[in-house]
Order: sequence, then structure tokens, then C-alpha cells
Amino acid sequence: MKSISLCLPTGTPASRRVVHGVLLVLALFVGAVQANAQAGNPYLAFSDLVNGPSTGLGDGVGSGAVVTVWGQFLGDNDDSGTVTMVDVNANEHEAHVYYWKFADGELPSGPANLHASHYMHEIAFSVPNMPNGAAEIYVTVNGLESNRLPFLVREGEIHHIKSSGDDSVGNGLWNNPWLTVKKALNEAPAGSILYLHDIVIEHLDDPDGRGIYWNKSGSTSSLDAQFAIVAFPGFRPTVSAKKAVENFNTEAMVVSKLDLYASSHTEVDANDQPVEDSLLAGNGGTYGIQTTKNGRAVGNRITDLPGGCASGQAGAISGSAQNEIDRVSNVRILGNEIYDYGCHGSSKLHHTTYLTIRSGGNSIESGLRDLNVEPWEFGYNYLHGNDAKFGIHNYDEDFGGSRDRCGNLTGPLRIHNNVVVDQGGAGISVGSSCGWSMDVEIENNVLINVGLAAAWDGVDVTISEGAEGGGIAIRDDTPKGLLSDIRIRNNVIVGYSADGSNDGGCLALTGGGNGGDNVTIDWSRNICVTAIAQPYVSFSFNAGAKSDNITGADNVWYFSGEGAAPTLPSWDGSAVITDPMLELQVPRILINEDSPLREGKKATPGLVRDIYGLTRAATSEVGPLVFNGRQPGVPSSVVWSD
Repeated sequence: MKSISLCLPTGTPASRRVVHGVLLVLALFVGAVQANAQAGNPYLAFSDLVNGPSTGLGDGVGSGAVVTVWGQFLGDNDDSGTVTMVDVNANEHEAHVYYWKFADGELPSGPANLHASHYMHEIAFSVPNMPNGAAEIYVTVNGLESNRLPFLVREGEIHHIKSSGDDSVGNGLWNNPWLTVKKALNEAPAGSILYLHDIVIEHLDDPDGRGIYWNKSGSTSSLDAQFAIVAFPGFRPTVSAKKAVENFNTEAMVVSKLDLYASSHTEVDANDQPVEDSLLAGNGGTYGIQTTKNGRAVGNRITDLPGGCASGQAGAISGSAQNEIDRVSNVRILGNEIYDYGCHGSSKLHHTTYLTIRSGGNSIESGLRDLNVEPWEFGYNYLHGNDAKFGIHNYDEDFGGSRDRCGNLTGPLRIHNNVVVDQGGAGISVGSSCGWSMDVEIENNVLINVGLAAAWDGVDVTISEGAEGGGIAIRDDTPKGLLSDIRIRNNVIVGYSADGSNDGGCLALTGGGNGGDNVTIDWSRNICVTAIAQPYVSFSFNAGAKSDNITGADNVWYFSGEGAAPTLPSWDGSAVITDPMLELQVPRILINEDSPLREGKKATPGLVRDIYGLTRAATSEVGPLVFNGRQPGVPSSVVWSD
């Protein structure tokens, strides 16, 4: 197996698809992933539903709610694979499986192609008839059992929406379905699960631009009995609207496996600028999914309307906790694919994803000022080709007030196992101007060619408005900034700010002074690769004061270009500067068998697996992935087939 030196082509964001193609062609020279090169125990990463009834499905095949799980090393769905649920009394029940396949975005599975980014498999099954109470899910592949995912079996209704349905006489059951999602949302009680079949929703001429709008306060739900809107196995429900999924006065909404198209503008000009007089311009924001408290967004695919552009102050997945509504507490954003979202001219305030609190200012009378929310989570998402500024964006400031007070998270913010490729603005961004103090964990992420120009005219990348590029950006703004301990560990960043739109580093620090110098950062066991002589760690907008706020060790800093390499951070006394011998199969990255990364380093606490599901040893390689086939003694029958 050959290795390549990582010389990333430079160019404008307009050429990012060319960059992506060049990397892919280079990868062909080093060989494809071999089916027998990877082996590991079957692993379940996450599910869409975490609670639901065990009866009421009505299709004559399954019994209860249809649940989808995503995982790795799950085999190829031959007769040796089974899904088992363990009930509250420790009795085991084999579940009926609807499909078991690569999570490649092809029917009958959901639309998110997580096989391309994470080598994921996807299994949909029906909960067997079993007692209510705490349960567990596991799979068996060739005699090997996976880990177990929790599931709560509870009471609740299951309803179906089909093109053959009838809103006037239907009751939402399998043999008497509803025709429209609107009818279902008006009728279904709290804790219901709505399965969408062959449904296409287009609301391009609606003045409010809403596709799916859940605003029945009487059906607001809870963490233990969530209200779910899910694609039924074998179908691809599609929503095209300015606001694909919106909510009001409701909580605990699950949105799973939907194909969503959402933009504020239906046209762009020759320079990829939104046409201002397009059909949907004005009248509020645009987003694919607006989150809810105690909600989940899992396995969806989100992009612009065909030929359109999203621009405003939100994101493909977006939520806040301002005024009278908390939409971000305990939100889980898992396994979504967001692609080609936004355009060169998207507003600098519009992002690929965006969660915030904003509980100050005019939230005083509502009692939400300085609101403490349960932490949200981003995991296993695949973002690629997005122009909207920042990939995974978390930021807060006082809404409409003095900018010095806002909410906080009650526990660690976790951003893990995400893949971000060809991203306008930093791949991952965390920031505050008003004193966020929660811990932040950014681990096991793969970032390739990020930190590109955003909010620009499509002609000159240097006029990018508020570029704030780089790989991982910590935006510590005045007057209070961030008070957090931020742990950034075992990530890989290959190419950052490579189009010349800014000088952002692998780690990009922004803002400081006047109270904005209290954040602490642990940058350890990360891989940073650049082909142009730009800083490994950058400081902009008076951020230099935070140069002594960073500690870390065992990082790889590799310059693959010509001339003098960037200056190494003085705080990394164990830095590695040799070629890490990565092999790019964009969006995947592998490690060559001769890589210096094979040398064991101090393991990261709690980081049990790499981004592709392999178990880490007592000592861990640098970065988010372990060496190909390193694990000894794993049966060869459990393979990573591709």
C-alpha cells in the first residue's frame, strides 16, 4: 500500500469540487479500502427513536414502532444477523427487520449517505410485542454481539400518512391512513409516531413558506414520550419549502430520515449571489429543521431548493432559546447529511448548522433571561460542499440587550465523530460574548478543506465578510467571552483556509481583551496538515492575549508545501512534524501501515472507539482513526465490506 504526501490544491471556493475531485483521483492511486482490511465487533452508534410503543404498527408484519439504528461492522444482512430487544424483565425478543444494509442513502434506507463518510450500516426493525419499561437493543452478527442501546417501551399511538389516504374519513391507521401531514399534526396526540410513506410536500407559494409545521400545544411531548415524524422503510418523503420543518409551542419532536430542501431564495446569479426578488425572499428565516427542546434530528438529508440559496440568520438545522420558547435543551443532532447548502452570497449570519440560547434582552419578562439549558450534542453528521458560514456552529450573545448576559449549558457540549468537507468558514465553531462557562468536548472529527470564503461576491475571496475561517474556531468575544474549558482532541484537519480568503489556523482564535481572555484550551493528539505556509494556530481580532491559554501534547503538525513551514506552537513539547502518511479517500481518511501515527500515545479518557468504529487500545494513536487492521484476534468473518 502506497502513501501520498498531502499537497492540497489551492483555489477559490468555486473550485472546491475540483479540489475534492483531485483528492479522490489521488486516492485511487493508493488503492481502495479492502473488504478484509478492517475487522471489529459489531457496534451500534445511535438510533432515531429512543422510545415508543410495542404494538399498533398495523402493517401485519411488525408489531410496534419501527426503529432505525446506525452502526459499524454490522455485516451484510445475511441469515446470521439478528436484532434483539431485551425487555424490562430481562426476557429477549427477536425483532422483525425491514432492511439491513449500507447506510448509502439508497432506498429502502434513509437518504443520509453515512456509509461514504463513516462506513455506517443501517437497520430498520419493528419493536416486538413486549412489556412497557426500560429495554435494550443489540444486534448479533456471525455470533458476535454488539453493544446495547437503551430504549423505553411505552404507550403511544402510531399513525400513517400515504398518498392513498383520506383526511376526511381517515383515522391514520395502516388501512385507513391520512393524506396530509397537516391533518396528522392536527389530530395526533402527545407522544405519537407519524410514519410518512410516499409523501411529497411543496410549499413554495405559501406566504409563510412552511412545509411541516407542528404547532398544536395540546400534543407537546416529553423526553420519555417523544413526538416523531419519520420516513417509513422503503419510502423517501420529501419536503420543499422555505422552512421545511418548523414548530411552535411544542416540545420533544423527532425528525428522522426525511429528504429536505429549504432556501430563502429560489435563484442565484452567475456569481452565486442570491437573487433578491426571488419568490421566497423576505418574510422570516429559512431552515431545514427547527429543533425543539428534548428533540432529535437523525438521519435526514438537507440542502437548498434546486437552484436556490439559503441566506438569513439560521441554518440547515437551527434552534434557539429566546423569548418564551426553549428549542435547544437536550437536542440530539445525529447522522444527518447536509450538502451544497447556501451560496457564495449567503449572509455572514447564516450558517450550515446553528444552535444558540439568546435568552437575554427582551427575554426578561418571559423569565428566560440567563436561561440554563441541558446541553445539546452533534455527532456522526456528514457535511460537505456547504457555502453557508461555519459547519457546526454554536454561539451565544445577549439578544436585544447589553450583550453581557445570556444563558448557559448545564453540562458539557459534545461535538464528536463528524465529517466536514469543503466548508465555507470554520468546520467547527464555538463562541460567546456573554460568559458561556460549560465544558466543551470536540473529539474524533474529520475536517477536510474547511475554512473557505463565506459571504463573498463570488469573484474575489479576499472580500469575504467576516471570514473567520480555519479548522476549529474558538470565538471568544467581549465583553465576557468564553469561560469554558475546551478539550479538542483526536481530530484531523487536512487543509484549512486554503483559498487565501483569510489566515485562519488549524486552531483559529478570535477576539479577546476586556474580559474575553478566560477560556482554556487543551489541544492534544490532533493531526493538522496544510500545503500552504499559514499559521498552525491563528489569532485574530485581538485574540493574541489568549496565546498562553492553550496547552496540549502529542499533536502532528505537517507542512506538505514548499518553503519554510509554519512556526510550531511553543506549548507542544512533543510535537510530531513528519509526514503522517494519511491516505485520502474523500470523505474518508486512512492511515498507511508505515505511518508514524502507529506509535502509541497517551489514550484519551472516554474515547473508546475511532470514528469508523474500531476499538482503541490502552494507548491510542493520534487523530480520530486507528491504524488499519491493527486489532489482533478479531474473527476474519466480521469484515468491512464495501
